[in-house]
Amino acid sequence: MGWEMRNGKVWQGGLVLCALVGGLSGCGTWMHSDKQAVTIFTNPPESEVVIDDYLHLTAPGTVTLSRKGNHLAQVNKDGYEPTSLGIDRTWSWWVVGDIVGCLIIFSPFCIMHDIDQGGYYTFDDKIYLTLDRRAASEPTLSK
Repeated sequence: MGWEMRNGKVWQGGLVLCALVGGLSGCGTWMHSDKQAVTIFTNPPESEVVIDDYLHLTAPGTVTLSRKGNHLAQVNKDGYEPTSLGIDRTWSWWVVGDIVGCLIIFSPFCIMHDIDQGGYYTFDDKIYLTLDRRAASEPTLSK
């Protein structure tokens, strides 16, 4: 009876360890998703923002972006120079969880999963952009 009890505890401990390791592997995508909400502020406000030629918003506004790649925002407002802004992703702290989890189970799958799905990356939560006033056109001189 004592051996069976110990054997059961070993199995329970093994299951808990597998669950912890499984939770760490690929955790970037599982814990903070492959998408992120980003709020864009412009000066002056109420500028038109188009991201990747299909997401439209009026600033200030929030948009949900895929972490699978970088994005490009085009910003326009009457009387101001049109402006382009790259929204670039950076490394996320969830990479540390992946490295620890993947070192334990010796599997590159979890790292590749987060790289492919965007879990390794993050964006700034808030983006601020100041537009330049359009230069006044020179009056035409007639002769």
